[in-house]
Amino acid sequence: MSSFGNQHSFLSSPHRDVLGAPIPDSSDGKERFSAELKSRAKGAISSKAFPDALLLYEKASEVFPDDSTLYANQSLVHFNMGHWKLASETAQTAVEKDATYVKGYWRHGQALSKLEKYDQALKTYERALKLDPNNKAIKKEVEKMKVLEEEFQKKKLEEPSSSNGVKTEPAGNNPFEKKPTAKPKSSSKPSSPDSEKMDVDKDSADGDTFTKSEHVKGYKIVNGKKTTFFHNELSDEARKLIGDIAPKRLDPSTTIIPADAQGKNNTSAWNKAGTWEERDLSSWAKDSVKNCLVGKFFTLDDSSPAPGATATITKLSKCDGHASFASVRGKKRYIYEFALKIEWKFETNTAEDDARGSMTFPDFDGTCLVGEGYDLGSYEVTSCTDSNLVPLLDRFVRNSGLRDIIHDSLDDWVRLFKETY
Repeated sequence: MSSFGNQHSFLSSPHRDVLGAPIPDSSDGKERFSAELKSRAKGAISSKAFPDALLLYEKASEVFPDDSTLYANQSLVHFNMGHWKLASETAQTAVEKDATYVKGYWRHGQALSKLEKYDQALKTYERALKLDPNNKAIKKEVEKMKVLEEEFQKKKLEEPSSSNGVKTEPAGNNPFEKKPTAKPKSSSKPSSPDSEKMDVDKDSADGDTFTKSEHVKGYKIVNGKKTTFFHNELSDEARKLIGDIAPKRLDPSTTIIPADAQGKNNTSAWNKAGTWEERDLSSWAKDSVKNCLVGKFFTLDDSSPAPGATATITKLSKCDGHASFASVRGKKRYIYEFALKIEWKFETNTAEDDARGSMTFPDFDGTCLVGEGYDLGSYEVTSCTDSNLVPLLDRFVRNSGLRDIIHDSLDDWVRLFKETY
């Protein structure tokens, strides 16, 4: 556990029931326990409860200490809290656990950039680009780091060096100089003695007595009675405008039924204040993700080595995770986290030449920005009739072509999610 995690004790966390729970012995129990921790951590990130998210990811890394994604997510949390050094260290751990984990290098590069270690960040992004040559976001960061490193070196050369390295304060700005304070002016007007008595006036109309000081206290005569100055008697016209405001007894037989079961901003009628409401949409999300993916295909153009060949998504064999919609004080939050396994087939114009396989996307969640793509996990060719197809599969299935279709389809699902709820 990091030093920050130690400082933020789990005793102050609303997740202490799982943070203090023992790690299960069975593999199935560990999987379910880790899934619960990661689910809560994602929710904590969505609500910007970063210390809680950090504790949950650290607990999950105790369950599966070799899972590189958990350290990359810890880096993300540190990054959002402004702990650049810790973000760099946990991202470094992620790539040490899995040297092929592209997102680990991405997180490491982000943290190094914040630490102004642009040369190291550039090398980190270049390693990631070797693993994923078609990643547009990484290419953009590589060019950005080159510019920042060049500017950083120029700035170092342009900075004037001090002769003795000691900064001096400008004259008249000595922070330790004691400045005289102005003395308050004393009033020469003597105060009246407390023992001085005031004359008393008599009101012959009702016999009520007023002292000379009572006009200061705010007493006045209303309808022949002495009352406070702020007392307000309503006129007949004002009473007509206000109407009858006397309390009335409620009829217990009357049942108040809300006008509709759905309030504003997708909240129920019982939560019209919109403080917090969350709806589980996992079932809808899994069905709609499947509909967005299965059947999509990519066709190779005439300039390719296999004109007219197609790569098609045949099945979504795994869609583990959850999705929910939350309304918090009128603001919408879309929470989703899925691990996907997609099966595909590749067919040429020759009936005998085809191939089948699968690819996984372990981190399809709200931390991924639309348009920047999704990290590829495992890639497997399960059958291939001709070994000459392997270069085509790498190019048009794994690195581009069908993979770009998958990225666009997942982006379309995110837009659909936000349009529907």
